[in-house]
Amino acid sequence: MLDKKMFELQLGDPSTGSGQARKLEVKVGGLAEQASGCCLIRYGDTSILCTAQIGRDNPGMGFFPLTCDYEERFYAAGKILGSRFMRREGRPSTEAVLNSRLIDRAVRPLFPKELTNEIQVIATCLSWDAENDPSTLGLLGASLVLGMSEIPWAGPVAVVRIANIEGKFILNPTYEEREKSSLDLVLAGIEKNNELLINMIESGAKEASEELFMGAYDFAIPFLQDILKFQKEVLQEIAKPKTVIAKVELEPLVIEKIKNYLKDKLETALYEVEQQKRKIALGELEDQMLVDLATEIGETN
Repeated sequence: MLDKKMFELQLGDPSTGSGQARKLEVKVGGLAEQASGCCLIRYGDTSILCTAQIGRDNPGMGFFPLTCDYEERFYAAGKILGSRFMRREGRPSTEAVLNSRLIDRAVRPLFPKELTNEIQVIATCLSWDAENDPSTLGLLGASLVLGMSEIPWAGPVAVVRIANIEGKFILNPTYEEREKSSLDLVLAGIEKNNELLINMIESGAKEASEELFMGAYDFAIPFLQDILKFQKEVLQEIAKPKTVIAKVELEPLVIEKIKNYLKDKLETALYEVEQQKRKIALGELEDQMLVDLATEIGETN
């Protein structure tokens, strides 16, 4: 059982014109103890409960079963459904679906390609103050719970939202500030080779220039670096040892034999116009390749 701990980071500096300074709070321990990773993350009076869970391995599945789910709750905004017969909330709103995709796009590329375990990342909005955006908060929480869990993952990920009002950039703007802004930009970044690498961009703008976008990028860099540093300090205290995934590596000679076998046959299957026929052709080609190369590959290994 993880001991209860609180971590804080001050974001924004009014003296630099970057907007109102707010405190990012992360609480771990005491909640969802059976999850692989869990934290309660808060910015202003908006708070998100984030959990991550890994399931059993599914060898031969053929794809990576990752689910990123952002969940809204009426009580988060102080609303109670009126009907006494209404016991459950309905399907996700468009905004909830977009928030789920924002989280997914930033975290998915950082899982090892060999991983076939089912992974669930769930961000539940527990309170919403009508000022601070829960979507970026959900991504930060997802980064922390994946980082602290035993799930193999090459994070952390930092994220900020940038607005521009009358030529001034604002960090993590309120909803009112976003309405006035000519730019609404979300940047997520990771550290690679000791440098910041942007791995996800989402934006909307009112005929913004390239110079404006580059200025927003330069403005966001130090804040992204601060958030990455903060997460590393948190994870250094609470992270579990990562599960080791066995890597299956083919011999270079085997790869060369497969390439030579497919180079004259793959194009015909890929350029089949009808989807169903294309799928059947690719499947038959794969089966035939395994039969034809079985002896040669066996001798190589």
